[in-house]
Amino acid sequence: MHFNQQLLNIIQIILLVMILLSVNKNFSKCKLLLKRFIVVCIYYASKLFPRSEKIIVFGAENGMGFRGNPKYLFLEMTKNPEYRCIWISKSGKVVKELTDRGYTAYKHNSLKGIYYQLRTKLVIHSHSINDDFYKVFLGGAISYLTWHGVGLKKVWGAHSKTFSYKILHHPSFIRRFFGKFVIKTNSAKINYVVSTSPRVSSYYPETFLVDKENVIELGQVRNDIFFQTSEEDDKIPDYIKKNKVILYMPTHRNFGKLDKPINLVFDFEKLDKFCEKMGYIFIVKRHMYSSGSISKKYKHIIDVSDKSYDPQFLLKYADLLVTDYSSCYTDYLLLDRPVVFYCYDLEMYLQKSNEMYFDYFDVTPGPKPSTFQDFLQSLQDMIEDPAIYREERERVLNVFYSKENQEMVLEKQVNYIHNYILKGSKTKVHVKGTDASF
Repeated sequence: MHFNQQLLNIIQIILLVMILLSVNKNFSKCKLLLKRFIVVCIYYASKLFPRSEKIIVFGAENGMGFRGNPKYLFLEMTKNPEYRCIWISKSGKVVKELTDRGYTAYKHNSLKGIYYQLRTKLVIHSHSINDDFYKVFLGGAISYLTWHGVGLKKVWGAHSKTFSYKILHHPSFIRRFFGKFVIKTNSAKINYVVSTSPRVSSYYPETFLVDKENVIELGQVRNDIFFQTSEEDDKIPDYIKKNKVILYMPTHRNFGKLDKPINLVFDFEKLDKFCEKMGYIFIVKRHMYSSGSISKKYKHIIDVSDKSYDPQFLLKYADLLVTDYSSCYTDYLLLDRPVVFYCYDLEMYLQKSNEMYFDYFDVTPGPKPSTFQDFLQSLQDMIEDPAIYREERERVLNVFYSKENQEMVLEKQVNYIHNYILKGSKTKVHVKGTDASF
């Protein structure tokens, strides 16, 4: 019965797309529709493959990195001989790095990579199955989306500029009908999303197009590093660990299209003198879409954007964080250290780049300078009295992270995945955001 239903779905899609192509005289649109048609067909065909609960596929960082929440779940679950844990990446460098370390890793488009994507019951990842894997082979899998931050910006189904939002709200029934088949290929057969608090859980169903009961409040595994020391701490150089550090970690503006060169954002001569006076070094970890350059002549300003340092470890060793609209500050609140929000282009950002779930001024517990001179003054104020915004930091932390998720969470996530998602145990347990059972 299941096979016949899947076959019927594929035949239906083929007939519908053929009809749509026959009435569309625009060649470029026809090519796009044909491409989407092929993707949809392969996606539905992938549901026919038998899947093993002993095979777990991991991926992260748009398929280009080995870090984030999936990394720590992978390292822990690999220890269990019951499972065959495989990292899938779009980067040959990442595959080689993991293979050299004795782990199993394959390129997403290699024969073995495709095979394991077709055979896995579960994929654990940080962005989307489209970004982290070869999505057409995951139609029959379960997706465990850890996400990669708890922030302000609307994405996916909640952002009015995305394909998903436009299709779901399109006035044409035909466009919505066909478009939903394409949207579906960005999700697996069953989809879970990890949340951090009731407030965050409230907007995740709309955002990630999942059922409310599949939003589970289990925290962010990557933040466990704040509460323990490991071999990875050794990778952070002493000049960061042994100095007082101001860390600058901004977000992007419309994927770099609206970003100002960093040289126009800071007066590095004045900033260098300020850091010398205050006894700090200023570490810059730019977003991948950032432009501009920082001269190496400055003694107290160091750009580590081209280094492979895990951003969470930079946060761990920073005494003060400077950001703008990045979600990194919500993680940093777990450390109860001061944050300066350098929002020099707030009006433009809100109008042209990203919509937000929250009122920006209500959930940013720190000074919000818009000029460079005010920025230096804010830095000085926070250095001299780090406790100024302490009560506000605690209030906002509790918005984004429930009390039980303000501590180490790796063990409870591994247990949830093992006992509930893979084993389907029926013994009830209380997990906020879901009617889960262990």
